[in-house]
Amino acid sequence: MELRTLSYFLAVAREQNMTEAANVLHVTQPTLSCQIADLEEELGKKLFTRTSRSTLLTEDGMHLRQRAEEILALVNQTEDEIKNDTIDLSGCIRVGAGETHAMHILADLFAELHSRYPRLSVELFTGNADIVEEKLAHGLIDFALMIEPFNVEHYHFIRLPEEMRVGIVTRDDSEWAQKDGITPEDLREMPLLGSSRQAANSFSLAQWSAGKVTAETMHTVGRFDLIGNASHFVRTGIANAFSIDGLLQLDTGHLKFVPLQPALTLRAVVVWKKYRLLSKSSSVFLEELQKRVDGETSTDKL
Repeated sequence: MELRTLSYFLAVAREQNMTEAANVLHVTQPTLSCQIADLEEELGKKLFTRTSRSTLLTEDGMHLRQRAEEILALVNQTEDEIKNDTIDLSGCIRVGAGETHAMHILADLFAELHSRYPRLSVELFTGNADIVEEKLAHGLIDFALMIEPFNVEHYHFIRLPEEMRVGIVTRDDSEWAQKDGITPEDLREMPLLGSSRQAANSFSLAQWSAGKVTAETMHTVGRFDLIGNASHFVRTGIANAFSIDGLLQLDTGHLKFVPLQPALTLRAVVVWKKYRLLSKSSSVFLEELQKRVDGETSTDKL
């Protein structure tokens, strides 16, 4: 299976039309059709369903599309790393993360590096923790910013010094918005949108509440991945949502963050794969991040 053939395959998948894909690739339609037919024969699978007007992916074709995109992304990334492995740091740093205020640490660091090395670039991916970790495992990103607790067994990591308060986001005119803190008794009464990662033990409500609150005793209306979309449901007044403090999406009005009481805080870690050779730009990024974290930790101890 050649890389060029995968590129042809992806072009047809994107355009959903053999003729239009051939025009994009600057090859003849018969040549492209022959390449796709050879690929299907090589794999022993039908990758497209052809009609008079369109060429659509089969289930096997959808699976190959995901893998082909990953393969070509890794090839391009490797080429960039080799070409740009120079002292002027002209490479790209790829970072994946969920929604967290801790991202400002990485943003500030990149801004500082970019002022010294203008050809340095960054590629950001935002998604829930499961998707971000999958991209890290496949080598599609260099670093992941994860919220603890997180199993770092298969990764190197740097723990960031900032603590993030856990609480609920509610309408600013709700009864809960008038409170200084949300108690276990409050949680048992209020309608809630819970994090879809609670099942993955993002934090233990039972432990925090000394057994007063469990998944079974809460009034759960639904679940969400990222707080941005969930905030629109909170604005309707139908439910409140678990969140951490300081997310930008909460600055859009009519919402208020109220911390849990007793306080519950989480920290974030920057993780990267073990046994992976980092590019020069990624190595410098890590060195500067470690210096910054060590400096802030030393200051806190004074």
